[in-house]
Amino acid sequence: MESLTLADGRTLTYLTYGDPGGLPVIFSHGFADSAVIRNPDDDLTASLGVWMIAADQPGVGGSTPRPGRRMVDWGADMEQLADHLGLGAFAVAGHSGGSPHALSIAVRLPDRVIHGVLAAPVGPLDQDGFAKLLAMRDLRYVVRRRRLRRLLKWIYHIESRKAQRDIGGYLDNMAHRDASDAPTLLCDPAQRAMFEANFIAGTQQGGEGLYEMTLALWDWGFELEDVRALFTSSTETRTTSSRRTCQDASPNGCPTPPRAFGLEPATTVLSTAPAGRSTWTRLPIGHGKSAMATRAVAHSDVIELGDRSA
Repeated sequence: MESLTLADGRTLTYLTYGDPGGLPVIFSHGFADSAVIRNPDDDLTASLGVWMIAADQPGVGGSTPRPGRRMVDWGADMEQLADHLGLGAFAVAGHSGGSPHALSIAVRLPDRVIHGVLAAPVGPLDQDGFAKLLAMRDLRYVVRRRRLRRLLKWIYHIESRKAQRDIGGYLDNMAHRDASDAPTLLCDPAQRAMFEANFIAGTQQGGEGLYEMTLALWDWGFELEDVRALFTSSTETRTTSSRRTCQDASPNGCPTPPRAFGLEPATTVLSTAPAGRSTWTRLPIGHGKSAMATRAVAHSDVIELGDRSA
């Protein structure tokens, strides 16, 4: 893990992996994740010809919190990181709550962001109908009333303490809540070790980082129409992880995770824009039940799709 001191004195922690001579890709992690989330097989990333650059969002890992920030501010932080690394043109990618972070970079640097990939992106809950997607009625009430949102930080602080006290038990509980996660979290040692490190980093500053990541659910500070990078949808449904427990999966009880997991019908894939002009297409993509398994491979698998269309 490396660090950069930003112009306002905050610390930004980040890591790089893959092919340093390949296409630079700034990856924005999702909610409750950190820069550590990745496919443990570095050779896979390198074989795709991409150089992944993943930074911890404010309040996550070793990155300094930035109270009061808006989503649009992430683009300015990533501009400093891109300049520090000497990047010219580069790609962006984001998963879940990281998707608007990736978009904010494209808004900030329209002449440098040439590729973009989003996996299971989220939108602001103040949009019509979005809040209804939340399973908990009480949580819908909270997110609609700004003065109550600080309650979320208290809730996240409790959850982060639970994770820090017993990260193994925390992951086991996640696996048992959704059987589709079991093969990844219970059976694959490399993936499990990665997820443990990921959640430890994601919760090490308590509820601060988790709360700041909920910015993805509220006002971003920019509109989709401000994004010049062209994103199109592929309706291809790729090989998906089986929704089975380890005991049901295979003769030895632990299947080898497939190389490509499904990202729901409609994976967001980059298409180059005609005549240097790009537009944004809204895509009906949401979280699948295999979200945990998907996150384990999203960096490599999704970028491969995007790179093929370049």
